Formats: sequence, C-alpha cells, structure tokens
Amino acid sequence: YVPPEVLPIYRDKLIPLSDLITPNQYEAELLTGIKIKSREDIASVMDAFHQKGVKTVILSSVELETSEDLHLFGSSILKNSKSLVSMDIPKLPASFTGTGDLFSALLLAWMANTDGDLKVSCENAVNSLQCVLKRTLDYADRKGKSVATMELQLVQSKVDIENPPIVLKCQDL
Repeated sequence: YVPPEVLPIYRDKLIPLSDLITPNQYEAELLTGIKIKSREDIASVMDAFHQKGVKTVILSSVELETSEDLHLFGSSILKNSKSLVSMDIPKLPASFTGTGDLFSALLLAWMANTDGDLKVSCENAVNSLQCVLKRTLDYADRKGKSVATMELQLVQSKVDIENPPIVLKCQDL
C-alpha cells in the first residue's frame, strides 16, 4: 500500500481534510492504531475518524470471526444528525483487482445523487459492485480464469451500475 514513513502524512494531514473516506479493515487499523475484532472496535474506529473531522466513514470490507461474510459499516454525521448502517456481503469464490477503487467511485456518485443518504448510497454501491463482480466471475468461468478474463466487466455492467437491483440491504444501527 504505502511506505510506513508516509503513514503519518495520511493519518495526520490528509484524513482531517477528507469529508468521506472508505478504508478497508487493514487500512482503518493502520490509520487509527485500533485492531478490529468486534463491533465495539468498529465503533471506536469510526469515532476516531469522526474526531479528525471526517463526516462520512465507510469501512468497506471488514471480516469478523463470528461470520463468513464480509461486512460494511458506515457512519455519517451530516446536518447535525448521525446515521449508522451495516451490511452483510457474501464472499465470492475469487479474488479481484480494483474493487476498492470501484466501490469508492460508486459510493461517491451515489452520495452525490442522493444528497448524502448513507443507507441508499451504500445499498446502491454494494449491489452495483456485486453485479460487476458476478458478471466478471461468470465471464472468467466461461472463458477460463486468467488475468485478462478477471478484469472487471465495467462496460458490460453499465445498466447495473446505473440502476442496480437491490438484493443486499443495509441495516440501521
């Protein structure tokens, strides 16, 4: 990711300038110094980012020992109200490149299109991403898995990116 000597710049200078961040579990642990093992730890991590001035924190990919799924946790403090959501995301049987970048782009677009509605934005972003990943995996299964066939099927997923079927839902916390 980044060299260790650059970490303080991200943590102390860039994070406080950010309105929205989407770290995965590893990145969140590095940036806060808090090891995530429980939901209480997740709350502490999100609070640590909020204390630095970040308005919206989405922990995009969290693995807890109590579940086989991946989890998303989101916290947003906008217009003097706080929203907290979580989402369970089934793991797919493959490794992909670029999912974090795609998720961040989708989330930012949906936050802009929904006037900052955390729940709707997370649902749309995650469901769009799941469609892209499933389409990519289906394509790779048909053509034979390789670096080329595992490239995210973005163009082929245009409809699902613009109007995703909402299969996975957020829970309010």
